[in-house]
Amino acid sequence: MTQSKAGAGQGPFSAHELKGRDFAPLQFIVDGLIPPGLTVLAGAPKVGKSWLSLDIALSVARGTAVLDENAHRCAKGAVLYLALEDNDRRLRGRLEQMLGTGPAWPANLFFETGPMGMDFDGLGRLDRWVAATEGARLIVIDVFQKFRPIGSQAGYQQDYRDLTKLHDLARDRQIGIILVHHLRKSGGGDPFERITGSAGFLGVPDTNIVLDKGRGGTRLLAQGRDIEEISREIAFDPLARVWRLAKPRAVDRHPERDRIRSILQASPSPLGAIAIAAQTGQTVNAVSKMLGEMFGNGEVVKAGWGLYADPARLDAANGGGDAHGAQNTPNAQNGQKPQDRPRSSSPNDYKRMMERERRERLRHSGR
Repeated sequence: MTQSKAGAGQGPFSAHELKGRDFAPLQFIVDGLIPPGLTVLAGAPKVGKSWLSLDIALSVARGTAVLDENAHRCAKGAVLYLALEDNDRRLRGRLEQMLGTGPAWPANLFFETGPMGMDFDGLGRLDRWVAATEGARLIVIDVFQKFRPIGSQAGYQQDYRDLTKLHDLARDRQIGIILVHHLRKSGGGDPFERITGSAGFLGVPDTNIVLDKGRGGTRLLAQGRDIEEISREIAFDPLARVWRLAKPRAVDRHPERDRIRSILQASPSPLGAIAIAAQTGQTVNAVSKMLGEMFGNGEVVKAGWGLYADPARLDAANGGGDAHGAQNTPNAQNGQKPQDRPRSSSPNDYKRMMERERRERLRHSGR
């Protein structure tokens, strides 16, 4: 391939030239989660942002994984962590809880706890650290508000200027910079819109990560230019003092529920409460209530008004024929009249309905 002479800031270049360029593969800081560039990690006060950012810093310094041993591995490199809300004693105490008192503390993880910000030549000091440090990969600023100029006025223009300076540094030096930031206590339905500040916090960074704590637990949400959108349940390990991917929630086993599951698994088409009750000997009301609970737990899916199916039927629907049966007569087995049955006429329709129900269930459960 031919390399174009024109580049960033060097004038226009043609689509033909762009096609001919040879780009090196993107080297993630944290595989699948944090690419090079500017990342904002936001969460409510005391939710555990600093524990996660410190774990990321340690994992990059040691070349290990974050959240799970089999996912989000880190490319090893030197890290600078600005612990601007901590003192040396508190920082050492945190590291002792995470690493113990043995000798294996990484020598390529560096800290600053004193005054460090844009008013104290902060950008210049960061740039000089990267230039002087072999294998520099990541800078963590905890918290961003302490790094910004004192007396900065709130607003899009100020946010855009401050964030762009750090974005440019990360881009020019091909490193990652993580800004630990806060969420507002209340806001719209989109957790990313609760990031404190203006829309600049959504527009300038390459990646945004939110620790969203709700009644059902904590989710790690991530979106960005170079990653797939992520929504994962996570749980804090109080012994290791690290965040981990949460295990799937256990569903209490129940003989009647197991019986309903077996009936739905054996049925070639979705069933209603009347048909299920006829096979179990239970009342229709009891079956309806149990189906509602099972739907909330993800044990069954809705396939139309009053109709339920086993989740595995989503795969079976890819086979052929009408997932609901091709009959056009009253279905005695389902206890439904033809006009009450779903109007889907193909496996793809069935699949789409079940996928919509799955997303709706996850939305209501807060996952």
